[in-house]
Amino acid sequence: MPRTTYSSLKTIEYIGPRPQKPKRTFFGGWIILAISVSMAMFFGKPLLASLKPEQMVASGMAVERITDELSKSQKPSHKLAVAALSLVKNSEETESLRHSADFLLKVYQKGLNLDVKELLHDDMCSAFSQYPQLWYERSPSKDLDATRLPNIQRLFHRSGEDFSQTEPAVGDVVFWALPDGTTHTAIVVPGPGVHADEMWIVHFTPKGVLWENKLKDHTMVLGRYRFGH
Repeated sequence: MPRTTYSSLKTIEYIGPRPQKPKRTFFGGWIILAISVSMAMFFGKPLLASLKPEQMVASGMAVERITDELSKSQKPSHKLAVAALSLVKNSEETESLRHSADFLLKVYQKGLNLDVKELLHDDMCSAFSQYPQLWYERSPSKDLDATRLPNIQRLFHRSGEDFSQTEPAVGDVVFWALPDGTTHTAIVVPGPGVHADEMWIVHFTPKGVLWENKLKDHTMVLGRYRFGH
């Protein structure tokens, strides 16, 4: 029998309607997506609602735990840290704070019973030329001078050693220059829970007084002081 070559094979014709792909509907995908989102919100909302109070309680418990531990010591540095931590999530005591200088004055008044505003004014009256001449003032102004962090930093610098080159310690007051040229300050405190051996900060922000792991976030350190302790 002679072999049939490939070229000699005949094509089999299909007789009938041409197969059609199912048409995609525009609304089909959106309907499925809407159903999925609705189910996620329905089942997820109660879970999120239950988690939120737990997180708030945990944060409050962390503050209470670390302040109880620090309060066992009579060190001025620890008293300052306790005063700073007591302002975290404390809207009643912080609603009057307008900026970082207010925060620092309140911490010193509450923790060490020191009136930094009065101390600053007294020193500026006796050594006005030693303070930053950034605002073209001709004489001290008690209420205004205490709202300017560069003035408070200069008071701390004139009153004691700058510890910027040493390891941070609880109760240290840090001053930074931010990228926009403004001055920022914070109190060094222990971290919460498993971070208790780390050095965190309490500082005033647009969101309120926060306890954060941001001691090394700002590299332009202007000074770190232990004023009052």
